[in-house]
Amino acid sequence: MIAPPDLPAPATGSGVPEALLRSVVAHYEHQLATHGPTARGMDWKDEASQRLRFEVLCDLCNLDGLELHEVGAGAGHLLDFLRERGVRARYSGSDLSPAMVESARARHPGVDFERRDLLAEAPARRYDVVVCSGLFHVKLEHSPETWRHFVQEMLRRMFAMCRVGIAFNLMSDHVDFRAPNLYYAPVAETLDFCRQELSRFVSVRHDYPLHEYTTYVYREARRAE
Repeated sequence: MIAPPDLPAPATGSGVPEALLRSVVAHYEHQLATHGPTARGMDWKDEASQRLRFEVLCDLCNLDGLELHEVGAGAGHLLDFLRERGVRARYSGSDLSPAMVESARARHPGVDFERRDLLAEAPARRYDVVVCSGLFHVKLEHSPETWRHFVQEMLRRMFAMCRVGIAFNLMSDHVDFRAPNLYYAPVAETLDFCRQELSRFVSVRHDYPLHEYTTYVYREARRAE
């Protein structure tokens, strides 16, 4: 396996405004306070769509026995999904929101959940796979350009933390209606960024019934499992 690069230094020069990070935390903590540690509390429409996203996200590879870290873990619902499916991954999660981390720890005592700002802190370790579901969908009042920069900076950090690969989802630009607070990312743009900045081994799934797509980025070419 190709060795990943050295872990990056703290991203003090990421160029992502602090105001953006504060607004993201405030948005999701409001959802949590309003709806509790439910799918709606994570700002999803319902549990069915949340679980479908998890199912697609986990198609990254055979996760059994691998260390999986979830960025933007919320209340830890992905861990519920993995356990229900009998997936024997070694899970840990992080979130920028202290309230989300507290909720995840309450729901899953003894599991490693921590507050972490990937853009300001050097990661202490690597994981086999790093995944993120939904964090990049809601741009709030920020411009598409500012949000795109945030997404790309986060993806660079996520990929630097992985040994095998990463998986993440984005809203598709192939839609007939656009909400002003959502970020719609062209597939070609995402593919180009990943191939140029992360790895040439990239796969995109745009075949499930949600207005989004999931991207898998690997360190090595995939082999049949």
